Amino acid sequence: METLGEDLLLLAIRPNGTLGVAQKLRFGLSGSELVRLAAARRVDIERGRIVVLDTAPTGDPLLDAALQSMQGGRRPPAAKAWVARQRPGLVERYLDRLAAAGAIRSERRKALGFIPATRWLVLDTARLADVRSRLDAIASGSPGPGSPSLSSAQAAFAGLADAIGLAALLYPGFAAAAARKRLKNAAKLDRSAEDVTSAAMDASVRAATDAAVAASIDAATQAAVSAATEAAHHAASHAGSHGGATGGHH
Repeated sequence: METLGEDLLLLAIRPNGTLGVAQKLRFGLSGSELVRLAAARRVDIERGRIVVLDTAPTGDPLLDAALQSMQGGRRPPAAKAWVARQRPGLVERYLDRLAAAGAIRSERRKALGFIPATRWLVLDTARLADVRSRLDAIASGSPGPGSPSLSSAQAAFAGLADAIGLAALLYPGFAAAAARKRLKNAAKLDRSAEDVTSAAMDASVRAATDAAVAASIDAATQAAVSAATEAAHHAASHAGSHGGATGGHH
């Protein structure tokens, strides 16, 4: 659970060094922070809103920044609105954390020979393999030896991976349709087989997972719609100006 955001980011790094689902990554990272704060009993979800339970530092600077951003309003923020909130530099801060840990390294290159671009090289291939194997286990329907059901951490991992488009990126094509469906349904599975003593905490984490996954899907969808609308407006504007410039010639 502690590395949920980093795990999602590692999986998003393509073999060519670019970031897959780049426009949706920030939603997954925000969602992962919401789930982790719920697991740490720092927040709860009540009627779709984030209620801060404990403002003490968590010891994780990124998580502390997330917790602080949830406070100070006239009313608790809606989970959907918080996950969708613009938090400049969020993805970069997680990339920096992975780089500081020696898991990845940035490389400056030139796309098309002249456009500056940053590529990310995965150095800790063992860590990446472990993260991928954990997602593969969920996608294949085998969460772990002796595990009758998914844990809350596994459900959050699979749910957020699907919400931001990693499932389609990592398991493409018709042959992997069943794997994608398992990841999509992971966050909805009944986890009643878990230890009864953790029921209260699991309920909080499950509520946070449900809210984070739903918010990530909504935010990513809205971002895609906005991008498509903007592109359509730009194309129409360009076509109009082009037509106006040439319309007098026959």
